[in-house]
Amino acid sequence: MKYQRVCLFSLFLVLLLAATVTAQQPVKKRPVKNPPQFPNIIDTENKTPAQDKPEAAPAVMSVTAQQSELLVRAVESLAGEVRGLVQELRALNVRQQAQLDILRLTRSDFRVDLYERELKATRERITALEADEQNLQLIMKPENLAAQVQRIATFNRDETMRQLKESYDARLRNVTAEKELLQKREAELVVALEGYRVSAGDTEKRLKQAEEVLRQLEAPPSSTEQRREAPPENAKPAPPAERKP
Repeated sequence: MKYQRVCLFSLFLVLLLAATVTAQQPVKKRPVKNPPQFPNIIDTENKTPAQDKPEAAPAVMSVTAQQSELLVRAVESLAGEVRGLVQELRALNVRQQAQLDILRLTRSDFRVDLYERELKATRERITALEADEQNLQLIMKPENLAAQVQRIATFNRDETMRQLKESYDARLRNVTAEKELLQKREAELVVALEGYRVSAGDTEKRLKQAEEVLRQLEAPPSSTEQRREAPPENAKPAPPAERKP
């Protein structure tokens, strides 16, 4: 009886030791053909140690803001240069047009002077022809012709009077024809002078407008535009971003 109790107690101790050893040994996992990947993706057991992440967001934002400001300034400078080039081209076109107008005005003034001199001579000649016409008409009166014949020694007064009258008629026709031609020329000169004077007036108006446009284009920019285009005096460039290790 005592021997059975000792055997049972010994068997119990052996089983207890075997269980203890088995619990202390690591559990071997059976290999799987397609192991799941979620333990590597999601750290469920929080085994990965926390790493210090570099704080790069503020630095990136600072660099981006500085680049944006430089880009805006470059665009504003380019826009100012384009506006300057456009104004220079406009001023060049206005100057060229003004030079053409000045040349046209000079030629117009020369023509006006020439026509005025010709018109003056034509009117003087017309006045002289009208005086000759009046004298011839006065001389061709019968009493005047008779008085002239009496001062001439002739045998046939009637024939002499007829010859004188024919001579005066021929002179009168020439005077009248020349006067009519000169009157036509006078009318043409008056029309031409009027046209040249109107054209000269229009040219002078265009020259005045060109002077005003050039004055506006060459005027310095206003204070508002200067404040808009010029950078503020107190503005300082953004400091370079510090890189953290």
